[in-house]
Amino acid sequence: MKYSKLIMSLGAIATSIGFVATSASAEKVLTVASWAAPFHTMNENVFPWMSSQLQSCTGGSLSMKVEYGMAPPPAMYDTVRDGVADMSWIVYGYTPGKFVNTMIAELPGIPGNARQKSVAFQKTHEKFFASAGEAKGVEILANYTHGPGMANTVNKVTSYKELEGVKMRIGGGVANAIGTALGVAGVGAPAPKVYEIISGGVADGVFFPFETMHAFKIAELAKFSLQNPDGMYTTAFGLIMNSDTYNDLDAKQRGCVDDMRGVNLARTVGWFWDDADSVGAAAAAASGHELTIASEAERAYYKNATAGVTTDVLEKVTSKGVDGAAALAYFIEQVGIESGN
Repeated sequence: MKYSKLIMSLGAIATSIGFVATSASAEKVLTVASWAAPFHTMNENVFPWMSSQLQSCTGGSLSMKVEYGMAPPPAMYDTVRDGVADMSWIVYGYTPGKFVNTMIAELPGIPGNARQKSVAFQKTHEKFFASAGEAKGVEILANYTHGPGMANTVNKVTSYKELEGVKMRIGGGVANAIGTALGVAGVGAPAPKVYEIISGGVADGVFFPFETMHAFKIAELAKFSLQNPDGMYTTAFGLIMNSDTYNDLDAKQRGCVDDMRGVNLARTVGWFWDDADSVGAAAAAASGHELTIASEAERAYYKNATAGVTTDVLEKVTSKGVDGAAALAYFIEQVGIESGN
């Protein structure tokens, strides 16, 4: 009898130990599909920082690993949605037709750096865009933008009028419409291909921010840039996670992801991109780069030339059931608020 009780006690203890072990967070490594070089700020800074934060929050049970070559940049959204990768960062304009509301963050005539516009973009998404449900099968952890876009050319350009007929790589979204408005000969290619197409003479320039001077080695080729203090354009990005991956995380892991996502994550990513702009500017300067700031007359010309772009985007956003004018006004307001921080 005592022997039976001992066996039962040991069994209960073993069951209890087993329950504790299985209830603890199972170790999970999230596969992050990425498409820029390892020294791009997303791969060198953002993802390592995120992984460190998640490891610390979960007691080491959740981390991230960047994988390259899983898919070309335009296919990253589908790659995550279909579960081939757990996470990635996407250019919304690379998947035309799927994302319309996000073009608000790319419009011309809105000055601001990456941090300011990223925070404004995320807040506008939460207030106006999230309910529209444009993203399917993924969790949007943060929306963000790069810093001020510029016209970067092999030959010196000091006026937007001089861009007419020039073969310029443009990256999708609103940038395409801006290129059309300026009369450039648009060349389509994802960002990692820009060095190749400029060095090969397929394009004579590119719409890009300063960070690409280092991240994509543009400083070696495009020695001249024309920058507009009023804001030429930006590119809208999304940091996404597969919905099944998110739902399969245990409560603690999911809570840590939720604590990280949103405005604070957008702000942190924006900070990293602003730092990358500084690195790019230094790389450009070391290569003998020449920056031209658009004159008042050029700024007025640009504003007039691209006015129709904003009108068209607002019509498209409104057609999706979102008050485009209100969303744009709120976005601009939030950029201003973040600028004052």
